[in-house]
Amino acid sequence: MVVSIKFHGMQRVVTNTDSIDMPITEKTTVNDALEYVRQLYPSLHLEEGTIVVAVNLEIASLDRILRDNDTVSFLPNIAGG
Repeated sequence: MVVSIKFHGMQRVVTNTDSIDMPITEKTTVNDALEYVRQLYPSLHLEEGTIVVAVNLEIASLDRILRDNDTVSFLPNIAGG
């Protein structure tokens, strides 16, 4: 089983790619995907509170269980006024 992790904006510059695949099990969570990316790209700043996680284009919590062929994105948290 595998999920696709998509990179956007400056994430593409840091990772030098649009996406990577991550092998998963039936217990892999969004947080596991976040840790996987942090280990592969330590210079990519993905701290909780500074990103919004999307799975299949829907906002997801860090404890969400991932399924085969899901697409995960870590989007910058944007505020406006």
